[in-house]
Amino acid sequence: MADWRNVGNWHWKEKNCLGWAKTYLKKQLTGVAASGSGIDASVTSVDSVTGDVDLNVRKGRLLAIYDVEVKLEWTAQRGDDKLTGKITIPEVAHDTDAYVYEVTASKASAETLALRDFVRTQLTPQISKKLEQFTEDLKRENGSEMIIADDKPAEEAAAAAAADTQLAKDFKEGRSGAEVAVAQTQGATFGTVEVSQTPEFMCAAENLYATLTDPQRVAVWTRAPAEIKPEAGTKFRLFNGHIEGEILALVPGKRIEETWRVATWPAGHYSRVTIELEQLSNATRLSLKQSGVPLNEEDATKANWERYYWNSIKGSFG
Repeated sequence: MADWRNVGNWHWKEKNCLGWAKTYLKKQLTGVAASGSGIDASVTSVDSVTGDVDLNVRKGRLLAIYDVEVKLEWTAQRGDDKLTGKITIPEVAHDTDAYVYEVTASKASAETLALRDFVRTQLTPQISKKLEQFTEDLKRENGSEMIIADDKPAEEAAAAAAADTQLAKDFKEGRSGAEVAVAQTQGATFGTVEVSQTPEFMCAAENLYATLTDPQRVAVWTRAPAEIKPEAGTKFRLFNGHIEGEILALVPGKRIEETWRVATWPAGHYSRVTIELEQLSNATRLSLKQSGVPLNEEDATKANWERYYWNSIKGSFG
């Protein structure tokens, strides 16, 4: 008998795994060590893990989509010389394994310079080795409750698993027809629905307005060049063209009206988005109303507003 919860694992499901990731990274990275040339260095603690870590099921695929900043503390010693410091990894993400390490020391002197350099050249590669297992461990320890077994042949299951990382990367880079695919037949008839969301942000309304319309600020939270101008009548393209539309009307600090579409929606079809900003005593409430969303894109659209807009803005600007 088919499982009515999610037949064929076809429908959108999402699980926030940030809490698990914090525990996992503290356990995996604390104590990572390197030795050589008379120097011993190690990670003494994981101070913070901030950002987004999600598991998603979409059309039978288990996708890990994450982007976090990790801050560590380290110590290094050679003989009587001892040095401590911090390491910041600005981006541990599903679509990169080329990590950037920002290494700082508690003091700078000729005697301790070699210790800091040792941390940068010898300790950080050991950290990278630990991070290599993050995606698979994330799926293994959190994904079983999301995927309903459907007795696929082992070869097919293995092929699907091998494609997961690329699918997640493709969506973020605007090549993800597989994630939110719909028929793109000219003249197609399809139902539409309205999407509404009301996230809150710990900032002033005018700052949030700028974050949504200023090209330099938009480029920060989309992590890509942004083609957008805060002028009515101008077109915009975000996420490498995966999202596009036209700004219809603006009231600075209060209201944005625009057309909006995903590249994989039926050709020529745009939804209409209205964003209202309400200044509260210590936050700003954003009210989103979006009409004209293709019926079979409702869940994906809701999830992607939250992940790629609201959570990304909060992760980038606090």
